[in-house]
Amino acid sequence: MTGRRPGIYWLICWKYLSPLAMLCILISSFAELAVGGAGYDAWIASEGDTERKSWPVWAVLLVVVLVLASVLWIPGLAICRYFGIPIIDDEERAWFPADDLRDFHGIEPRPVSNLETLLFCTRPDGTEGCCWPGCCETDDEE
Repeated sequence: MTGRRPGIYWLICWKYLSPLAMLCILISSFAELAVGGAGYDAWIASEGDTERKSWPVWAVLLVVVLVLASVLWIPGLAICRYFGIPIIDDEERAWFPADDLRDFHGIEPRPVSNLETLLFCTRPDGTEGCCWPGCCETDDEE
């Protein structure tokens, strides 16, 4: 977006810390649901206080189905891709005038460090490769 590869801090956040944080939130939400149960505080006018009521089973199941329907695609597609089962066809990358923009603005690409190659599988030309051997054969053909 800026013509330069982001720094190591942002790469670590985007590739490792953010997905880990989202996974922890998802797991802790399910753990809280399993341990504490799902419920809400209902106002009891005659007592002037609230009382904890449980959600009906169908409502809890609906929430679980909705959450899992959106989340299970990620590991599902990764597993299918690993075993060579095409679910979604790879599209041809759109043309973008990256070289023209670099020349126009005088942006020089910085060399790829050994740490970036180790942590992010960044190729010498600055593109990101696949860190999981055998999962992205189409990635290397370009």
